[in-house]
Amino acid sequence: MIDLLLVHGVIITMDEHRRIIEDGGIAIHKGKILDVGTTQELLSNYEANDTIDCKNHCLLPGLIDTHGHGGHSMFKTVAMDYPGSWMPVMTETYKHFVTDDFWYYEGKLSALERLKSGVTTGVSVLGSTPRSDDPIFAINHAKAYSEVGVREVVCTGPCNPPWPQKFSRWKGDKRIEKEVTYQEALNGTEAVIEALHHSYEDHIRAFITPFVIVTSINPSHPTPPDQLFGLTDHDFLQAKKIREIAKKYNTRIHSDAFGGMVHLAIQDRDNALLGPDVHLQHCRGISFDEARILAETGTNVSASPSFGQIPARTPIPELIELGATVAVSTDGTAPATSFDMFQAIRKMQVINQAALRDFFTLSPGKLLEMITIDAAKCLGWDDELGSLEIGKRADVIAVDMYQPHLVPNYMYIHRLVHQAVAHDVNHVIVNGKVLMRDRSVETVDENQILEEANEEAFRTVTQAGLEKYMNTSDAMWGKARLYVDPINDNSKGNDEEE
Repeated sequence: MIDLLLVHGVIITMDEHRRIIEDGGIAIHKGKILDVGTTQELLSNYEANDTIDCKNHCLLPGLIDTHGHGGHSMFKTVAMDYPGSWMPVMTETYKHFVTDDFWYYEGKLSALERLKSGVTTGVSVLGSTPRSDDPIFAINHAKAYSEVGVREVVCTGPCNPPWPQKFSRWKGDKRIEKEVTYQEALNGTEAVIEALHHSYEDHIRAFITPFVIVTSINPSHPTPPDQLFGLTDHDFLQAKKIREIAKKYNTRIHSDAFGGMVHLAIQDRDNALLGPDVHLQHCRGISFDEARILAETGTNVSASPSFGQIPARTPIPELIELGATVAVSTDGTAPATSFDMFQAIRKMQVINQAALRDFFTLSPGKLLEMITIDAAKCLGWDDELGSLEIGKRADVIAVDMYQPHLVPNYMYIHRLVHQAVAHDVNHVIVNGKVLMRDRSVETVDENQILEEANEEAFRTVTQAGLEKYMNTSDAMWGKARLYVDPINDNSKGNDEEE
């Protein structure tokens, strides 16, 4: 008697041969895939404690989101009309105005949204720039994910200089500010990795995550060649420290990179934050030479669709042609991004097709690879995740194809990539355990999570003084272009508050 049978589905295996099995089944036992074949074969060979009829469903490997941010689910759309202020506003909020419990409640909300979107493994960088002054934040976040049942890669590490920096903890209503040195930030990072890497029966992994791979140039946008003056002493020191910690705990490196950073990083011959154990997010505005370096060093890349791709694109098709492994991530969920990976791959396709003026750029099959097997490779987890194969972890999602926007049921890959949305995910299994059946979450009380998250979010908004970034401008209505009223004027939003 095995644990679970999934029958009568269309199986998109994402295995080496990219097999598609109609009227297929998956046998699951002790958290792993025991067999994949036709429904007739599996019903003849196995009896199960639980059988789910997946007629009119496509069965896929659980989707893998290779980059997102812990904390952001509480601040969706806050300050999104102030893009020039958003990063400093959020960084200040994470550094000084969130409680220890905030990370638990936000983790529950984040994991729940990912679960209901079919994301079975998600990367969470703690905060806007990683916060590592105390391990409690990551520990609380990982606990939340483990309770929901979604796999998480917790990412934390030192933010950019100058050091020391001030951070705050809350004891009740009292804020306690502390000056933190660079070494203390590294110590906090080590404590997180030691506590969480391969924890919760390997549902949780912890990667070391410096904010960017080169700290001395623009951390959020490409740097022009005439401003690339070489690595600083801190750049060399940080690369050395990151490498030492990654080696000590046998973990991987996750970071951001933008144009110019790869060119500088490769100059550190001993400790460059490049290579098969490194996964870089964004890579917007990198040169062809930098793309070639990433491919030649085996560095993994992921990118998310956003307006930032217009002035400085991640050269995804070029990287793939050069032989690099590339994934699509959401970078969710603030200020205006969801964890819907079907939407993410569609947006990324359109961005690249428009940039290259080539309709045939990024085929549906490649896009699906970039959120399943290629994403697993980026995280170094493809030995267990990313495809439906015998011996791999039983992370499976079932997409309900019997809906007006998905019928008729043929050309399944095209239908999924071009028309499916997160809400179409009907069943979710992680490690052989059914987490969601018929869109009903079985592991946690969904309403309780939403209520607690709402309460904590409103409390944090008030505590951090973020209300002024939530006001709406009169120019939002009836005009072709948004002009945001000055934050401190007597705009309509402030009048309503007063």
